[in-house]
Amino acid sequence: MSDPRRIVIVDDHPLLAQGLRVELERAGSLVELIIPGAEVAADDAADELVAAITARGPDCVVVDLGLPIPGGGSSLIGPLVSVGVRVVVLTGETQRWLLARSAEAGAEVVLDKSESLDGIVDVIDRIARGQSVRTVQRLELLDEYRRLSAERRQRRAMFGALTPREEEVLVGLMAGQRVQELADRDYVSVKTVRTQVSSLLRKLGARSQLAAVAMAHAACWSPDRDRC
Repeated sequence: MSDPRRIVIVDDHPLLAQGLRVELERAGSLVELIIPGAEVAADDAADELVAAITARGPDCVVVDLGLPIPGGGSSLIGPLVSVGVRVVVLTGETQRWLLARSAEAGAEVVLDKSESLDGIVDVIDRIARGQSVRTVQRLELLDEYRRLSAERRQRRAMFGALTPREEEVLVGLMAGQRVQELADRDYVSVKTVRTQVSSLLRKLGARSQLAAVAMAHAACWSPDRDRC
């Protein structure tokens, strides 16, 4: 008789995680739960959480993307895969970029929490056994990641024309600050800020402050790094 599969579930929704644990154990696996914010502090760095996971010696780790840690559950996928752990994403997230990025980081499969419990258990069990599951889905997500990455790079390129000051103004607009507030904050005149806003709108090809903010959010732009 083969050894039971060892599975770790990382989710901050105890009710769902406990139910999944019961069904996986019923299928013959040894299952442990790690709940960020409970036994593992929510603000722990991802590498500390990865260490807590790998210490359990899992064959498979089930990760929720919406974990209350910096970078969310996505931040765990690459480090776990790099040490040979198979990762299943189980999430209620619908944003295609996040799902596609999970596949690119190395997740074996991406499951929706709305799927049947029996189906979820079957997929996790097969992944833990070393089988390949839903390979077509993974290939589609990888293709989508490449397409979305190219679109994001193209959208972000235009932000490279902004001056550091224009970037600061745009960040303020993204935070919901008005021109008067930006002027007061930076001890400059309203006219100066309006000139800076006009310049950044021209460079981005945006017709309004709201349009510029929407463009920045769509591109996941920030002055120092990719936000998404």
